[in-house]
Amino acid sequence: MITNGSADSGEQERSPWTQPGFIASAVVVGLLVVLGLILSVTSGSQGDTRPAAPSAATPPPTGVAPSPATGQNVCDLPSDDVVPESAPRARWELVGTMAAPTAPEDIGPAKTVAGFRRCFAHSPVGALYAAVNFWATLSDKPSADTYRRLAARSQAQRAAIKAAAAQPSERLRSGLQVAGYAFSAYEPERAVIKLAFRLDDGRLFAVDTTMLWNGRRDDWLYEVALDQARGSITPIADLGAVVAWKGT
Repeated sequence: MITNGSADSGEQERSPWTQPGFIASAVVVGLLVVLGLILSVTSGSQGDTRPAAPSAATPPPTGVAPSPATGQNVCDLPSDDVVPESAPRARWELVGTMAAPTAPEDIGPAKTVAGFRRCFAHSPVGALYAAVNFWATLSDKPSADTYRRLAARSQAQRAAIKAAAAQPSERLRSGLQVAGYAFSAYEPERAVIKLAFRLDDGRLFAVDTTMLWNGRRDDWLYEVALDQARGSITPIADLGAVVAWKGT
C-alpha cells in the first residue's frame, strides 16, 4: 500500500535541464534527462527499444573485499554486504509524486531532516533505498536543495546546485515511477545501480545511479556525474534484465 508521505505538492513544470543551453553544458543530471533529453532522443527512433544489457554483478565484483564492518551504524541500522537477488520487502510512501521504499527500523530512512529523508543502512539494500528516495525527493523538493542535502560534494554537485538554483520552483515532474533494479557493481563505499523507471505512457527506461557511502554522515549520497553520458540512460523493452520492484 502506498501512503502519502508529504503534503507538499505543486504544479510540475517542464524541466529547465531540457533547455538547449543546459543540454550543451557539462552537467546533465540523471532522471531530469530522462524526462527531457532522452524523450527527444528516442522520439525519432521509436522502433529501437532493445533492452539494456543484463547486469553482470549480482554478487560483489571479483576482487572487492567484503566490508569488515557489520553491526550497527550511528543511525542504529544494521550493516551487511548482501546484494539482493530478489525484490527486498518495502513499505512504499509517496514522496512528492513518486513512490519510495521505507523501512525505518532496519534499512531507512531512519531520519527526516527538514523534510529530507536520510540515514540509510550501510548495505546494498540501503544504497538501493537511498537511490530511489533521492529521485523521489526531486519530485517533492526544489532541485537545488535536494542536490545540496542528498548528493556527495564535488565540482559536479556544485554545478548542479548553481543550475538548479536558477529555477527555484522546479520539481521533477509527475508520471514517473520506479519499476525495478539491477546492481552493476557494489563495494562498501560505492554502489552502482541500474534503476528501471516507467513513464506514464508505459515506456521504460534504465538509469545508472551511483551512490557513495559517506562515513562522516553514515549515509549514502548520490554522485552527480560531471558528464552524464547518454549511454547511462537506456530505453528498455521490458523488465527482463532487472529485478521487478515497485510500489503497490
